[in-house]
Amino acid sequence: ETEKKENDLRIAVIGNVDSGKSTLVGVLTKCIKDDGNGLARQHVFNYPHEKDTGRTSSIGHEIMGFDQEMKQVAPLRVKANKNDQWHQIMKSAQKSITFIDLCGHEKYLKTTVFGLSGLMPDYAMIVIGANMGVSKMTKEHLGITLALNVPFFIVITKIDISPAEVRKNTNQTLSKILNGAKKTSEFVKPEDDIANFANLFCSGVLCPIFSISNVTEEGIPQLKLFLSLLKSRVYTNPLFKTVKDPVEYLIDDIFSVTGVGVVVSGTMLSGEVSLNQILLLGPDDVGEFSPVIVRSIHFKRMIVEKAIVGQAVCFAIKYHGGKKDQIKKSNVRKGMVLLDKATAPKAAWEFSAEVIILHHPTMIKEKYQAVIHCGVIRQSAEVSSLSQDYFKTGDKGGVTFRFVYRPEYLHIGMALLFLEGRTKGLGRVSAINHDYKRPKPGVTRDKEEKKKVVERKKSAQYCYSFLIQAHLLCRVISLSLIHISEPTRRYAISYAVFCLKKKKKQ
Repeated sequence: ETEKKENDLRIAVIGNVDSGKSTLVGVLTKCIKDDGNGLARQHVFNYPHEKDTGRTSSIGHEIMGFDQEMKQVAPLRVKANKNDQWHQIMKSAQKSITFIDLCGHEKYLKTTVFGLSGLMPDYAMIVIGANMGVSKMTKEHLGITLALNVPFFIVITKIDISPAEVRKNTNQTLSKILNGAKKTSEFVKPEDDIANFANLFCSGVLCPIFSISNVTEEGIPQLKLFLSLLKSRVYTNPLFKTVKDPVEYLIDDIFSVTGVGVVVSGTMLSGEVSLNQILLLGPDDVGEFSPVIVRSIHFKRMIVEKAIVGQAVCFAIKYHGGKKDQIKKSNVRKGMVLLDKATAPKAAWEFSAEVIILHHPTMIKEKYQAVIHCGVIRQSAEVSSLSQDYFKTGDKGGVTFRFVYRPEYLHIGMALLFLEGRTKGLGRVSAINHDYKRPKPGVTRDKEEKKKVVERKKSAQYCYSFLIQAHLLCRVISLSLIHISEPTRRYAISYAVFCLKKKKKQ
C-alpha cells in the first residue's frame, strides 16, 4: 500500500491557450514527435470539436509509466484504445504519472479552477510558449496555483520557432514574475544534474524552468528524467489523511454505463474502500445522506479489489437497504462525497472564512454573490455578513457565506476561491454553521410570493398609465415621444425611461 501511494503521481498541465499543453502531453505519453501542425494533440483530445479547433474545452487524462529502472514504458500502439493502452502500461510500470490536461482559454477558466482545486494534483506544470511570452492567463493560472499551494515547475515550449530576442524577453519576464512570487527559479541546461533539480524541487527550494521543443524533441529527455524522479505528496499534503481514518471520497465526475449503472470518479482523501462496502452518499438537495454499496472498483481503468488514500478511482454504486430504486445519474452531482457509514455527517448551508480580495472593481457588501470553488464544490454563495462595512481590493477579513441552491459538506481549513466576473478572492474555511436551516417553501412563502406578484402588477399598470398620459401630453405641447424602455421581465417594470423631442414646424 505504501508503494502504491508513493508511486502514483498526478500533474496538472496549465497555461495560456495555444501554448502547446495538449501537444506536450501527447509527446510525453505517446512517445512520438509532433509535426508542427498538432499531430500529437490529436491523440489526447476527448471530443471532435476539440480536434477541429485545436483547443481543449474539457479535462483530459493521460498516463505515463516508468519501469523498475526508471525507463519509460512506451505504448505499443499510439492509436490503440485507451483501455488497452492503459492496461499495457500499468502491467509493466512500477511508477505512474497521470497528466490532467486543463483548459487554457479564458472562457473555460472555471473548468481549470475545478481541475486544480477538485482533482488534488501533486504538482502543476505551467506551459508557456516561447514565441508568445507570459500572457494574462498564464499569470492568472500562476496566481491560482500559488493560492492553492500547489508546487509547480515551468516548461517553455516552441523554442525551435521563437526568435532569439522574443525568447530572451520571455525568460526575463518570467524570472521577474517568479521573483515577485518569492520563488527561486533556475533554467535547466542539458549538462545539469537533473536529480539535484528534482530533490530541490520536491523539498520546495527551487522552481526549475525547462526549455523544450515538441517537434525536434530538444529538452524532452531531461524533462522525462525529471518527471521520473518526482515524489508523491500524499504524505506532505494536509488534505490527505491516513488509511486508518474514516473513508472520505470526493466525487468529481459521474457516468452512466450500460449494464453497470451509475459510476462515480473521484479522489480518496482518507481511509480504504473494499468491494461490497457500505458508504454514505450525499449531501442531496436537502442535506441528507443515503447508504450505497460499492459494486466494483477501477483504478487506472483496471479492476482492483481495494482503493486507498491518495488514489483517483472509480466506483460503481447502487442503493443499499430499503431503497429498491436504482441510482440515476441525476441523483448524483459533482461536489458530493462518499463517507464511512459509522460517521454522522452533516451538511451546511452557511460557513465563515478568512479571505483576501485579490481584485474587485468597486466594493463587496452584504448580499453580494459569487461562485465558490472549494475542493470539488462549485456553487454560488451569498455574503450574509462581513467583519467590516465593505471589502475592496487588497482587504483581508472574515466573511460569512450562504449557499444559494443546496447545502454542502465542508471541513474547517479547506482552501476556497470565489470568482464573479473580474472579481477574485481566496481564503480558508474558519467555521461551519450547522444550525442554520433554510426556510422550507410552504403556505406562508406562497402567500408572500403572490403578494409580491400583485405589487409588481400594480407597479407595471401605473407605469403604463403614466406612459399613456405622457403620449397625450406630447400631443398638447407639440413634442414627440421617440423612445420608451421595454420591460425585461413580465410584471417587473418599475420605472420608465423616455425621450422627448420638439416637433418641427410644418
